[in-house]
Amino acid sequence: MARPRRRLIVIAALDMVGYSELVQRDELGTLREMRAIYKTLVRPSLPKFGAQIIKMMGDGGLVEFPSVLDAVEWCMGFQLAMAEHNTASDRPRIEVRAAIVLADVILSDDDRFGAALGFAMRLQAAAPPGGIAITHSVRWQLLGEPASAFKAVGFLMLRSVPYPVEAWFWVPPGRTLPDIQPTQNQMLTPGVLALPGLAAEPQEDQRPLVAILPFGDLSPDHSCASIAGGVTEETTATLAHVRSIRLIGRHSLAGAPDMRALARDLGLRYVVEGSVRRAANRIRITAQLIEAETGTHLWSGRTEGTFDDPFALQDEVATTIAGALHPAIRTAEIDRARRKNSDALRAHDLVLKAMPHFWAHRREDNAAAIRLLDEALATDPRSGQALGLKAWCLSQEVTYLWSDDVDRDKRLALALAQKAAEIADPDALVHVMIGATLSILMVDQSEARVHIERALALDPTLAWAWTRLGFIQAYSGQPREGLASLRRAILLSPEDPVRFNAYAGMATCLFMLGDYAEAAREARQALDARPGMIWANRLLATSAALAGDMPLARTAIARLLQERPGMTLAEVRRAVHNLGGAEMERYMEGLRIAGLPEG
Repeated sequence: MARPRRRLIVIAALDMVGYSELVQRDELGTLREMRAIYKTLVRPSLPKFGAQIIKMMGDGGLVEFPSVLDAVEWCMGFQLAMAEHNTASDRPRIEVRAAIVLADVILSDDDRFGAALGFAMRLQAAAPPGGIAITHSVRWQLLGEPASAFKAVGFLMLRSVPYPVEAWFWVPPGRTLPDIQPTQNQMLTPGVLALPGLAAEPQEDQRPLVAILPFGDLSPDHSCASIAGGVTEETTATLAHVRSIRLIGRHSLAGAPDMRALARDLGLRYVVEGSVRRAANRIRITAQLIEAETGTHLWSGRTEGTFDDPFALQDEVATTIAGALHPAIRTAEIDRARRKNSDALRAHDLVLKAMPHFWAHRREDNAAAIRLLDEALATDPRSGQALGLKAWCLSQEVTYLWSDDVDRDKRLALALAQKAAEIADPDALVHVMIGATLSILMVDQSEARVHIERALALDPTLAWAWTRLGFIQAYSGQPREGLASLRRAILLSPEDPVRFNAYAGMATCLFMLGDYAEAAREARQALDARPGMIWANRLLATSAALAGDMPLARTAIARLLQERPGMTLAEVRRAVHNLGGAEMERYMEGLRIAGLPEG
């Protein structure tokens, strides 16, 4: 018997997602759309890459390419074209999965056969919708940008394939890689198959390492040693609840350590040190935050009191330090992330890079934050902070009239918040992000409150949590309590870059109380602190109009219309999701009086 002709070729397997459901829903429309995609996106583009179609199988097909790079470039281009094609609202949305493999096949004049073709289709079934899956044998032949665009997803078990397959996925920009969960036929190898050498490496803790040095007693008679020791103990205990940092153990600090050596050997990043002085019955306690590697002072503060209640004084100092450390360390970590080479950035660093864009409260910055968070999620699909912050950014897209599809962005924001909630504990900041998203997008504030209260239980010094609690209380019929929460946020973190949001929260509380003149004053203060925060002119306009200050109200409306020509009352009503009933009507009436068109 003649030996069959064989050849090693590059195969791309393609398949439509949810074909049966689409056909059941609209058979003729789906088939018409498939033919259009084949005629306009598939067939005309193949000759440029030297490709030929091997098989068409109703809802999919196999395409042969002369090289791995040709196959990758064509598949990427096709999926990007499909993403653009799907933006047309009058067409059925069709998603395609693709996989690229090296295949040892048996040749015939017009066909290809062999087990490798079945393998390609099995891998394609595991690919993300709208994306591409490749194996190790394909990826190692890619260099530079094509290779880095694919993210490792571990070892998969594919149906009818008796061994684990190492895979990489790619999805178009703006989409999030799926979070692969083990199933009967597709499982992550570590922990399920327990094959030797395939265990996942433990993830390095990216949180900054902080040391609390013993506070010094600088009083002439050394009578403040117990106060200094108590401040050190209380500060350490308070910062132990701050989940965004790690505290170094005391045994590592024995013997007046060289901070630069600890930075080099242990990765220590920041040091808190301080002193206690006494004059008669008065006590002054100072504290500083220092970058261990450079010795740079990042923050300093002081608190004064008396010997009458040393425990209250120690508590106050510890709370002040913890509140100040949040923005100081966050700013320092953002600067570190910016200095890193882009190839070395991880999900943690990308979230930090996104934060200044997020709190800029400008449309273009919010879009930049979402792009960075998509990169973070492509690196780590289970990053709670990336999921939570993207949800918050999307809620801003909705409520600040930046979204071109409000329903889509609201659904995605709530889905991301729900996913972040599954993995949030015990991260207070993630709970704040979830609570903020839910508070912005829902009239019922009860679920948002659960997450904010959880954040405060984890870290009572987190100013962002107190700010969001103030908003929730305003929307829940407790505006006086909301004012107290917002004042506490400002006192906790007076240098916080998001302090302007607390002023906007106070304006919201005062609006709910019917104190429109004071509400307008606080809205002005928020805008002075963050001039690019155009949306706050809505709050300023409605408050000023109801207070009778029409020049100020009309100026605010003019600023809104300058930013978004054609804005109407109907559009604002669709964007505001956390007001209902009489409060919504009062808010809209103020905008109507201020001169915003009906629409």
